[in-house]
Amino acid sequence: MKKIATIFLTLCIASLVYAQSDWKAILDSLALESRAKADIVLSKFDTISGEKILYSLQDRDYYLIFKQDSCFKEYVVKVDGVCNILSIKEVEKDKEIEGLKAKRFLSRGSRKHLKRLLEERQIVKNAFDTSRYSPEFRTSMPNATYVAGVPSYFVMKDENDKRYGEYSLSSITTPCPIKPDLWAYIIRTLSENMD
Repeated sequence: MKKIATIFLTLCIASLVYAQSDWKAILDSLALESRAKADIVLSKFDTISGEKILYSLQDRDYYLIFKQDSCFKEYVVKVDGVCNILSIKEVEKDKEIEGLKAKRFLSRGSRKHLKRLLEERQIVKNAFDTSRYSPEFRTSMPNATYVAGVPSYFVMKDENDKRYGEYSLSSITTPCPIKPDLWAYIIRTLSENMD
């Protein structure tokens, strides 16, 4: 009887280990699919040179930030299942900042708004510091304390298309695989600009 129980327990453990390795392989293949779709979306913006950040939710809603010298171009892009672009919306934060700065008098609400925009701009500037990112492609976080939301993908690419901080995880993962202030900025701006 002990031999049967031992064999049964061994088979259960082996099947769990096998199932976990299968699950990891599935997650890795989905992550590679997200990477391929992100590269297709970025290829539509080949005329914009420089460093870039891409964040996506469910491989359908993308937030792109391009750094050119000290200027930033930001876009919300919606695609269909085969990466055909359905809509592109430019998020003109720099233009909004310059417009507010050009005014002689700002109400208290406008001053608060300008302050928030300037803080967000600093978050974006800091986001292009490659030392802030992990060098490997993350598809799991074994030390995560909370995981929820929809599938998301993130990558920062330098001017030579070298990848930094790349991950494919649930949209709400704690601890956050990137700086929480950057994640909050991207999520907020993406949600404010989705149609």
